[in-house]
Amino acid sequence: MMKTAISVLQEMMIKAGEVPEYECIAQCGPQHQATFEYRCKSSGLTVTARARSKKEAKQEAAKRMLAEMFARGDPVPPPYARPPEPPGLADDPVEPAQTRALPSTVSGGAAASGVAVDARSYVALLKELCEQYQAGCPAYDVVGDAGPPHCRLFTVAVKLGGHERRAAASTKKAAKQLAAEHLYKYLRLHLARLTEDFVEEDALNRAHERAMERYVEEKASTFRPPLDQKISEYHLGLLRHLDEDKVASGREAMAAMAEDEDPVSALQTLCAKLGLNVASENVGGLSVVRVKPSAPEVAVAAEGPKEAHAAALRYVRRVLAHRPADDTLIGRKATGSFTNMPLIPIKSDVLN
Repeated sequence: MMKTAISVLQEMMIKAGEVPEYECIAQCGPQHQATFEYRCKSSGLTVTARARSKKEAKQEAAKRMLAEMFARGDPVPPPYARPPEPPGLADDPVEPAQTRALPSTVSGGAAASGVAVDARSYVALLKELCEQYQAGCPAYDVVGDAGPPHCRLFTVAVKLGGHERRAAASTKKAAKQLAAEHLYKYLRLHLARLTEDFVEEDALNRAHERAMERYVEEKASTFRPPLDQKISEYHLGLLRHLDEDKVASGREAMAAMAEDEDPVSALQTLCAKLGLNVASENVGGLSVVRVKPSAPEVAVAAEGPKEAHAAALRYVRRVLAHRPADDTLIGRKATGSFTNMPLIPIKSDVLN
């Protein structure tokens, strides 16, 4: 098995009575896509290298140190006996071979770099730039899809006002990043004086913080049913939060309701008897009424507030009208006082 650059450099320096020094001197980019920079000092030389992980950055620094030593005339064993790379390439982060994408093309026919994605998220940078300077919201669209199934090439266009840039890559995500990169760099170049106070690191940190907030909100709102709840009982989830006294009180209030009573006030009255909360909101032009607590949560939507409250009222009535064969509450066994309680007549319109 071929020795790593770190091992070869270590052996060479030990023979010379020295030990190479490694130090992580920088870390940039968001946490999910960070880039690390390592510095290596040995035999009077100093080199730096960047990569997606500390291990890769350290290996790359050792390779560059061996290349510098070879250029100086030191005996370096193959395959590390080669001259240093040009400065432009040496400063690019090293990508693992499996993450390299097909060469991407941009509008204008020029070929882009073989490395699919930069350490920075240009989609996030472009969005932050547009928000900070109130330039509107960039719009992305997949405008091309070519190639065989095992080697697809997607083309994504990004538009902002009268400007449009396109890029192609083996994945839609990579093509979107490249298109955003071209438009972002164009705006920074031609609006340099206006955007001189735009700090990329701060913008990326803001984007990362917002993404984490959305992640926490989505994670907190994930419904996890009780382990003892059957799927067939989801429509009766309200009963899991109601004791026997509240159910009896709710059935009495339901039996006393007039047929033509306003659904908004009727729902509020009935839920107050049951100890439930009613909340209403407008979502996408629809009125949504939520009844809490419940497992799962109850949300009813309709065109208007009155219709939504009426639908929620019908649901609560049907739940209260439900009587299992053994007359037990969902998820709980009924006590003697509940099973011996006389049944309260329910109006015929309850199940309508």
